Amino acid sequence: MRRAPLLVPAVTALLAICAEQHGWAVALCSVLGLACTAAYRFYRPGSRARANVVAVALACAMGAGISALRGHPPTLRDERPTARYSATVTGDVREEEDSGLSSTALDIEGVGAVRATLRDRLVPGERIVVRGRLEPFDEPRNPGEPSMREIERDDGFAGRLASAHLLSRAPPDPHDVRAWAARLRAAASHRIRESIPEPSATILAGALWGERGTLPDEIHDAFQATGTVHVLVTAGLHLGIVAGLVAFLLSWLGLHRVAACSIALVLIVAYAWFTGAHLPSERAAAMIGVALLARACGARVTSWNALALAALVVAFLWPAAVDSASFALSFSCVAAIVLFAEPIAHQLARLPFDERVREALALTCATQIGTWPLTAAVFSTLAPFAILANALVVPLVAVILIGGIATLMLPVVAPLETLLLLTVEAIVRTIATFPGARATLATPPLAAIAGYDVMAIGAAYALRSGRTALAAGVLASACAVVALPSLVHFPHALEITHLDVGQADAAVIRTPHDHVILIDTGGELERPGATSNAERAGARIVLGYLRRMGIYRIDLMLLTHPHGDHVGAARPIIDAMPVGMIFDSGQLYAGRAYRDAMAAAQAHGIPVVLARRGMRWTSTDGVALDIIAPSTPFLAETGDDVNENSIVLMLHYLSFRELFMGDAGEASEAGLLADGDDLHADVVKVGHHGSRYASTPRFAAAVHPRIALISVGRHNTFGHPAMTTIETWHQIGAGVLRTDRCGAVSLIVGSPTTTMLRCTSL
Repeated sequence: MRRAPLLVPAVTALLAICAEQHGWAVALCSVLGLACTAAYRFYRPGSRARANVVAVALACAMGAGISALRGHPPTLRDERPTARYSATVTGDVREEEDSGLSSTALDIEGVGAVRATLRDRLVPGERIVVRGRLEPFDEPRNPGEPSMREIERDDGFAGRLASAHLLSRAPPDPHDVRAWAARLRAAASHRIRESIPEPSATILAGALWGERGTLPDEIHDAFQATGTVHVLVTAGLHLGIVAGLVAFLLSWLGLHRVAACSIALVLIVAYAWFTGAHLPSERAAAMIGVALLARACGARVTSWNALALAALVVAFLWPAAVDSASFALSFSCVAAIVLFAEPIAHQLARLPFDERVREALALTCATQIGTWPLTAAVFSTLAPFAILANALVVPLVAVILIGGIATLMLPVVAPLETLLLLTVEAIVRTIATFPGARATLATPPLAAIAGYDVMAIGAAYALRSGRTALAAGVLASACAVVALPSLVHFPHALEITHLDVGQADAAVIRTPHDHVILIDTGGELERPGATSNAERAGARIVLGYLRRMGIYRIDLMLLTHPHGDHVGAARPIIDAMPVGMIFDSGQLYAGRAYRDAMAAAQAHGIPVVLARRGMRWTSTDGVALDIIAPSTPFLAETGDDVNENSIVLMLHYLSFRELFMGDAGEASEAGLLADGDDLHADVVKVGHHGSRYASTPRFAAAVHPRIALISVGRHNTFGHPAMTTIETWHQIGAGVLRTDRCGAVSLIVGSPTTTMLRCTSL
């Protein structure tokens, strides 16, 4: 490897920033202080070793210092009461088709940038007075979830404005620079959509400035499945293309290399500002700026020194983002290019392709080698055809960017640009239909990713020395290190995870030998015949959890009743993975989510069994589910017949019992008591989200659980859970756990109960 004196100090500075973020800075600096003392004792004055140790110590101190000063951007930590706020619309306005809502970024005086969703159509730059509740973004509320607080912090947002209502509005101030970029993007978006049809217009807007518009789910999933979703996010690829094109054109016009790179840098900064100055584009601009500086000085653009300098610049400008997944993805991608691009291109030299084609293939292979484990960790997605898809799509992105700029100035070129966009869409859709293209992978542990990185570095040096077979074998072994932990399962205790799905229900049961039972699937309450967000809301949480946990098959899906907040993700899950059997209450209901679930079950040939009192389902490892309601005929004239005829079941495993009540209330409870069954349970999933129409004192005394668990949404409009219900369970000695306060609640038989947030029985 060529000498790279900046590499070790850069890595040390990054470690120091991460250490300070997590409260370990004192320990790290103490270790380095001891190292410096030892270096001065054992190495002679002026030696390179002593100088290296001093450089590392200085880098550590600088990293910890800059993180302490600038590494903790202001973010909301606690919820604030509902109040009036003066704000300016500073971001793009995205209109959600299904709900008629508009989401945007607001700059609130004294608070900073926040996200908000309103029922009014806004315009970038408008000055408004709005009433709402300021609250922080969520920390993870379910196992394996990313931290929305960290993600939004990287985009510069301090929090969100919930339950927002517009009180007054005033036209944009033309002198307010905060909204200039958003107003330019709004004008460009309008112009593009006048000449290019959807969804091509949204794909182009995503490529040009990273617009987070509403693509049809199947198209977005196709980009995700083929590993090309980065095309829709303006970052390193797009800014790199622009920088390369500008530098090439200026050099072709005869400008000196230094002048060409200087002008290119100015244009890159301007382009990053136009795209919204989100952290990915700012980070890409900083990295490309270092590359342009290297080119201006006649040094190698892709080298360890250039990468180390870029890392230092980015880390010192945005220290809070150093331990983020996006930072790791960016630098893993560039590091893989430094390691693999040249030797892969050398290996491809024997192929009868043009040199530029071989270079493009080498870059594509290198970036995929560097990023796929992190992509699997962040998105739980394995894209086996990503190299093919990127090799075909990425070269077209440069043409699309040029064509998009031309379309903004000369709409006459729009038909040609539309053809290019349709070509990209067709390529992505076609590859997404290949067998195995939509593969998922459980979140690999950090140790597995670290092991992969070490082995990948070894493979790169084997490839550089001409030992191709050895390099391929090491890379294959490295891939196995990442994949095997999610594919190999060993016997474990019974695990029952009640997910935090808001004002909804979903519980995942994993038996000791990994049979999986899913009781309800989350979602949102919906009106029969109306459009709803139930399926998308349920799939985002429940299907995401299943993928992160490496669950690829459901043995039994049990739908307690057909309301959208219980069956929301049923269809997406059925479409995504095999389901052995469905237990259904058999009630007629016109909700869209339920109809879609039953249609999907029929299309996939999944048997649907009407669950009735007296039925039992058992696994091969000792878990049994006894159905104790509903009976026939159904309860009638209860005031809420659909809820009252929910499936009620008792889970048995060894001496452990848990009672699942669905949305059953007082009428169903009275029937269970009249039937004379043994209702005693260690845990009860409280009926109907803790409604005051459930959990009668007599019923609670009969169940007499240690834990009463309520699945309920924060700030719900139903008043759930009722204080009388909580008091009823407290009076019989049960501890009450609520998903709105505790996040997901995991019950591991034989071990203490765990919650995603710090939570004890309330």
